[in-house]
Amino acid sequence: MRRLVLSAIVGAAAAASAAAPLAAQGALSLQGFGYPTGQLSTRSAGTAGALGETDAVSPLNPGALPSGGRTFFAFQIDPEFRSVKSGGQTVNTNVVRFPAISVGAKLFTRGFASASFSSLLDRTWDASYNDSVLVSGQKVRSTVATSVRGAINDARVAFAWQFSEKLQAGLAFHALSGANRLNLSRTFTDSATFGPLAQVSTLSYSGTAVSGGVVVLPLPHFFVAASGRLGGAMATRYGDSVATRGHAPNRYGMSVVYDGIPGSQIAVRYNRDLWSRMRSLGSSSLQVNDATELSAGLDVAGPKFQTIPTQFRLGARTRDLPFGWVGNVVKEKTIAVGGQLTMARGWASVDVSLQRSTRTAGGVSERGNSLSVGLTVRP
Repeated sequence: MRRLVLSAIVGAAAAASAAAPLAAQGALSLQGFGYPTGQLSTRSAGTAGALGETDAVSPLNPGALPSGGRTFFAFQIDPEFRSVKSGGQTVNTNVVRFPAISVGAKLFTRGFASASFSSLLDRTWDASYNDSVLVSGQKVRSTVATSVRGAINDARVAFAWQFSEKLQAGLAFHALSGANRLNLSRTFTDSATFGPLAQVSTLSYSGTAVSGGVVVLPLPHFFVAASGRLGGAMATRYGDSVATRGHAPNRYGMSVVYDGIPGSQIAVRYNRDLWSRMRSLGSSSLQVNDATELSAGLDVAGPKFQTIPTQFRLGARTRDLPFGWVGNVVKEKTIAVGGQLTMARGWASVDVSLQRSTRTAGGVSERGNSLSVGLTVRP
């Protein structure tokens, strides 16, 4: 019986959005356990993820770490502004994310080690709607408010080795953790007769994964990078009790990059996330689907700004989101632009990217504008 109660609480946290009108929630992208940030650095985000497999700062491919060249520290902030249209209503919301923090250091001559903390799934939203309930045979009008604050995060420790100018490979270990704080409240119109009801539930997540990757140079100026993540056991907890068990999602991806133009790179990327492995962590009504991602982008050298080197970036991406809406898969299309200023004789750089995304499912549409600002220091 206790197991059923805990599972019901998890189901409420994972699918609470389905109980409220979508326009009230203000986010088509935040169904289920949340929105997949992509775990991309600001640089890779400027190419819509196309450079993700070869980017040492993005915590995706541990084999890309030697590409960083030397010790680095990277931090970024990504505010997003959303508008969702449903049933003739338009609601605007916003959220500020800190999707990735990375630090890496060179070991010996060919080795590299890194530690990073990134968001795997981000879930922050508010919803309110009017409802009527029967109390002692009397129908009473009320307002239901729901809010969720939380995320599932990925703490990664990675190691890589450059075997030659044409081959580098790496291995990483992941600890997945996080929490969702679910607030449910009901306020009755007749407040003199019926008092308000409130419930606060906190679900925590824990899991493990291991990943590996390579970067190879099969032809002059052509890099092929590939990586994969194998998810281990994962569980949700309510208080001190295990509520549900499942598995962390597997992932695999590959990029092909051409750098024959001095100071520039052109890339295409394929990525596949097996989110369905998380299905048993939620309720039976939770819609989970595996997701495919395709992206293409370029990173080109720009003119110098008062002797300061610059880069310009452009990219496009199409992908599925892992959690659906009333039986429909959420489709996302993204256009990205970005740039970089290198300062202090190459010791630091500031990256900026802007992503405009359109998400659709079952006649509902959402637009999101994300601004990413990243700072990388290379002492």
